[in-house]
Amino acid sequence: MMKNRRFLLTLISLLLIAAFFALPPNYQWAGKVLGYLNEIPQQSKQPSLETRRKKRLGTSYTYSRQIAAELENRGIASQVLVLMPATTYFAKRGITYHVPEPAVFYYYTGLKTIWPNSPHAANAGWMVSVRNGKIVVDSVVSKEQIRDSILVFKKWGVNL
Repeated sequence: MMKNRRFLLTLISLLLIAAFFALPPNYQWAGKVLGYLNEIPQQSKQPSLETRRKKRLGTSYTYSRQIAAELENRGIASQVLVLMPATTYFAKRGITYHVPEPAVFYYYTGLKTIWPNSPHAANAGWMVSVRNGKIVVDSVVSKEQIRDSILVFKKWGVNL
């Protein structure tokens, strides 16, 4: 009797799990997770963690690391707050850079960033822009400059 109940509960549990993953959003998510498992043999041949991150995360990671490296070379990366424009800002200037949200940017680089729609955006001491087709990291020299930059960046919106 007890074995029959366990078997029945196990069967019901398996059916519920199968039904859960049969729903389209859950099925897509599971495919993405299992896709990472398929990459393990190929990535294990790359001993460098940085190389694997660049390959897996693409230009979003690469450009984020370049921005952080600029401030790391100056020895101030852990002390600054950087104003970041939206992805559309870079796209209109010919750069394919999906700007990660501030928490993800911090995960990638350890650098604190802020978007122009944040109420604390005026506290940024540095900002990222595009000049002559290249990403540039500049210090903020005045309150007027950061205010004007925030207004310009807000026109591009904030999107993920």
